[in-house]
Amino acid sequence: MDLFPVHVISRVLHILAAILLFGGSMFIFMVLKPAAKELPEAEHEAFKERIMKKWRAFVGMAIGLLIFSGFYNYIAVAIPEHKAAGDSKYHMYMGIKILLAFVVFFIASVLPGRAKAFEKMRQNSQSWTLLTLILATVVVAIAGFLRVRGV
Repeated sequence: MDLFPVHVISRVLHILAAILLFGGSMFIFMVLKPAAKELPEAEHEAFKERIMKKWRAFVGMAIGLLIFSGFYNYIAVAIPEHKAAGDSKYHMYMGIKILLAFVVFFIASVLPGRAKAFEKMRQNSQSWTLLTLILATVVVAIAGFLRVRGV
């Protein structure tokens, strides 16, 4: 059975989920938060809660898709391809990418979350969102590097 269509679908879903998580975080950081600061305090809090409630669902969906499709892409596509070529450095870079991605997932899920344990992070959400965007950029850069460096 030819798994090529499954590989393509998995890759497309992975990229779309990354675009959603990264682009949504960028929009919140650069557009939504600065604009919302101009609202009166009571309005601002109500608006923030409505936005975060909806964003939570998208964050969870994107993270789930990224984990599922990412591990599928790595196990079913990348490992056989790079193992056959004797490319051990690929796995080192991929390990770094995966670790950084899980840090991004953690922060991205905490910021719109409701757990009281992370309230201090949410109070400083602008800095945490910036860190998330920087780490996500590094993840994308590693992915791009791995894609073009050859086997």
